Amino acid sequence: MQHFSLEQWVDLARDVIGEDKKAAMQAHLETGCKQCTNVFSTWARVREIAGREGSYQPPESAVRTVKGMGAIHIRPTKSSTSSVAHLLFDSLQAPAAAGVRSSSTIARQLLYGVGAYRIDVRLEPQMDSDKVSLVGQILNSADPAKHADAVPVVLLRGRKVLATSQTNGFGEFHLECDLETRLQLQLSLPHGVDVTIPLVEPAKGVLSKALEPLDSTVVSGTGSRRRKSTRKRV
Repeated sequence: MQHFSLEQWVDLARDVIGEDKKAAMQAHLETGCKQCTNVFSTWARVREIAGREGSYQPPESAVRTVKGMGAIHIRPTKSSTSSVAHLLFDSLQAPAAAGVRSSSTIARQLLYGVGAYRIDVRLEPQMDSDKVSLVGQILNSADPAKHADAVPVVLLRGRKVLATSQTNGFGEFHLECDLETRLQLQLSLPHGVDVTIPLVEPAKGVLSKALEPLDSTVVSGTGSRRRKSTRKRV
């Protein structure tokens, strides 16, 4: 009995073989040759599985993660630039208004600027867990009506990725992670501008500062020069 080669069975499974050869090979299968039937069946299943690949879609969360990782590790091209955002406002450093000192909050508001863009970040530790919620928005001060949507945002501690997100149609994003220090945000603004934002001790420092009693005694300074001051309740 004449058997056909592996390449010929692959061509038959892909349906890229001449009609005369196809008829001969199908007639050979009808004789009950187990060896050739197994080979043809295997490649027929391979073709069927490969044909279904195009209909598969990865989860949206996986796509955001891959885009965020790409923004970190892909080397900038000539058309892209890297910049560090400058801290423009920190609610923890802002003086409290007279008469409202006792209404301190553990949330911390930060405003960063890079070029015409303003990046508003709110850090709020969750009271019922050891996590901190980070909510932000990217705005274009030169054109407020133009929102920075679909911007990948990555939260890092060193080189470790803690969380990833992406801005919505209003330039807003939301992340959540464990209470950590030395956090950084990395995001890719329109026009190929990659931005790094070193967050200012966002978690534990906020808790200790916000929950500190107003009439407590604070000692500051280093070495032999020390200054002792007592805060009075207003």
